[in-house]
Amino acid sequence: MRLIAMTLLLLFVTALPTWADSLAACSARGAQLGQRAKKFSGDAMMKRLIDADLKRANKEAAEGDADECTEALDHATKLLDGSAA
Repeated sequence: MRLIAMTLLLLFVTALPTWADSLAACSARGAQLGQRAKKFSGDAMMKRLIDADLKRANKEAAEGDADECTEALDHATKLLDGSAA
């Protein structure tokens, strides 16, 4: 039982820096996309969708969910690039 607990603790400690890096990268990417979104001059509905994605990414980052943050930013990127259908 002690071995299992130590193994889980070791896995958590080694995964923590990766998680923090992912979260930091997501936040940095969100800031970059926010700058691109400010310059967006296309359809008003598309602008609202981009803003909603950025808002969701910020919320997910604040909650510590790097995967959901990245997903929201991926969608915002597609909208900004014009590749979302």
